[in-house]
Amino acid sequence: MASGIFYITGEEVHAGDRVQFGDTYATVAFAGDGTDQEFAPGYADYSGSERGILLCDDDGEVQSIGEPDDRLSFIDRG
Repeated sequence: MASGIFYITGEEVHAGDRVQFGDTYATVAFAGDGTDQEFAPGYADYSGSERGILLCDDDGEVQSIGEPDDRLSFIDRG
């Protein structure tokens, strides 16, 4: 699957990616550009969402961001 959204380093964002957002470590739960999208198991409710990324941090908190910027760093593909 494809998300149609990219980290500033050029890699495509995928559901399940391990990332750092500022000082927080998280997993990408949803990523989509408004047309193409993908989501991790349990996050299908976000299907049809607008462009953006949904992060679930290690404490279980969910945060939505619009466009990737230099605060979002790709760590590992999960």
